Amino acid sequence: MPRRRFDQNNDRVDYGELLSADAYYELDQAVGLTYSLDMEALMGIPLCLGMHGEMTTGQKNNPLYVLEAIRRTGKKLSIFCNVGCIKVPKAESRLYALLEDSIHEVRMPNYTNNFHPKLWVLQYHNIHDGRVLIKIVTLSRNLTFDQSMDVAVDMDGFVGSTINPKNQPIADLLTFVSQFDSNKNRYKQLIENVRRVERFNLLDCFDDYEFHPFGIYGKNDNGIKKVSTKEHHKTPREMFRDCYALFVVSPFLSETVIGDLLDDYSKSPESGPVKRCLITRDTSVTKRIYDAFNRREGDGIWVINPALSSNDALEDGDTFGYASRDIHAKVYFTDKYNEPKRLYLGSLNASNNAFDHNVEFLLELVYKPYHASYWSVMEDFIPVNDEKNGCPFVQMTSFEEIEKAEEENDVDFREVVYGVKSAEVIAEDGVFTVKVYSDQLYEGVTIRPFYVKTNIQPLAEEVVFTGLSLNNLSNMFILTKEGADCLIRLEVDGMPSEEREDAIFNDIISNRPMFMTYMRYLLDEDFYDSVSFEELLSQSREAGDNPGGYGFAVEPDIYERMLKAAAEYPERFDSMYEVVEKIDDDKIGEEFKQLLELFIRAAGGKGKGRK
Repeated sequence: MPRRRFDQNNDRVDYGELLSADAYYELDQAVGLTYSLDMEALMGIPLCLGMHGEMTTGQKNNPLYVLEAIRRTGKKLSIFCNVGCIKVPKAESRLYALLEDSIHEVRMPNYTNNFHPKLWVLQYHNIHDGRVLIKIVTLSRNLTFDQSMDVAVDMDGFVGSTINPKNQPIADLLTFVSQFDSNKNRYKQLIENVRRVERFNLLDCFDDYEFHPFGIYGKNDNGIKKVSTKEHHKTPREMFRDCYALFVVSPFLSETVIGDLLDDYSKSPESGPVKRCLITRDTSVTKRIYDAFNRREGDGIWVINPALSSNDALEDGDTFGYASRDIHAKVYFTDKYNEPKRLYLGSLNASNNAFDHNVEFLLELVYKPYHASYWSVMEDFIPVNDEKNGCPFVQMTSFEEIEKAEEENDVDFREVVYGVKSAEVIAEDGVFTVKVYSDQLYEGVTIRPFYVKTNIQPLAEEVVFTGLSLNNLSNMFILTKEGADCLIRLEVDGMPSEEREDAIFNDIISNRPMFMTYMRYLLDEDFYDSVSFEELLSQSREAGDNPGGYGFAVEPDIYERMLKAAAEYPERFDSMYEVVEKIDDDKIGEEFKQLLELFIRAAGGKGKGRK
């Protein structure tokens, strides 16, 4: 009997672990594709990518720790999401501003179509031998806090000297998303390295793989050939035709994809899937689909067990809101005569929109002989004999039309967000004006900058926000319609990004104790294990109105840590230098600046040309 590959109780996957590489690997670039985006969830990504080892709750809640994680990885990170699908966070943290340049919204040619893949492409290099590692993570879930059932696969491979045609679909998908970043050239080397991966490693049960992006179109700007819409992916008939065993997990369905197909192959006793099983949402089942999966020797349709319902976030592929606990996993197991068994997983629902209209991603895995069966996959997903943990699904024994309940604040923003075109910042004597341009006046829709709560205006062809401070500036704007909110990101001409970043650093590093604590951490990464953020706040309060300045001597422990770093980790002085460049002089002290300059020069670093 093949061992379980989908063990829901013992194979809980941590999102951060999926993105991390082994020790001695440093991140070069990370590209994430998602339909919807939760800003609070995004904040955890730099912590996963930039900090090694497990993090304590205290570290995650320490703004200096988070700040350093963003400083290390923020400029290496790119997130592409569907336009209008960024969730407005409960708290508007200033730290979000440091990640705004990492976010890129994908505007499809038609706003009724969606950018829906869930995929990560990451590049690491080995700090000892320089070998370049590419990691691919395929998921069904978005970058949110959704707790619904998901399936994920991570695979990695080393970059070689020759092009591997099997990897071209990933390169083409990256080329497609790069056109939604104003700095598209930053992906050029990553795309080339993906093409040169010798082979991606697989679990021992799989023999081969194929990548299938759906719905992408391309330009020839990066030297990669134009992508045909149907070049890389399979049609439903190519995937499901002539299967004598078919297992499907899909929250959303279309009869033209599942029902019609199964009907076609059920007309004669010698054709069509004899064994068939479907896991889906009860609201997605039609009479035709129910009959197709319950005909002959079929194993029927299974839906989420009502006893497991909760108020977790749910994304339905078109909108996102809150509903009962559900499934996100999209999985297809096919077994055909005289062909290897195959497993498909990714973002692709068994729906017409997914196959024909959206941008999606599907990973195809080919099983080795005798390493899987229809029954083994079914028993993994539907453990009806698991008395200890129970089964998360119940079988539909009869068909009854179920009307989908309307979700609270289920407001369609798509037409509106496509109407917001651009924005610009105008600076005058330290005060800023922001102008937002749209294609028309939208009745009942308001807009405000992300960090401005009081200046709310109707969305018109030109909206002007005056008297803004540097801390009020943002690339993100909140739209409100019928009591619902939507967060969008725009390319804002004239944005003083560097000055704004420096201001955020100075807001968080508010006095000399905070600054010296930051320096201690940069010199010794174990420092946060010995000091709590509560202790840090206490030190800051004791500093009072005397933040320290040129007259402060360098603390003895700092000097000792610098001596140790000079002998073992001289590269850490470069990080210290980058932070010092952002911090106001009155928080640093002249003696510390001079000492750091000395150590940087001794270490052969970049200590010249400081402000």
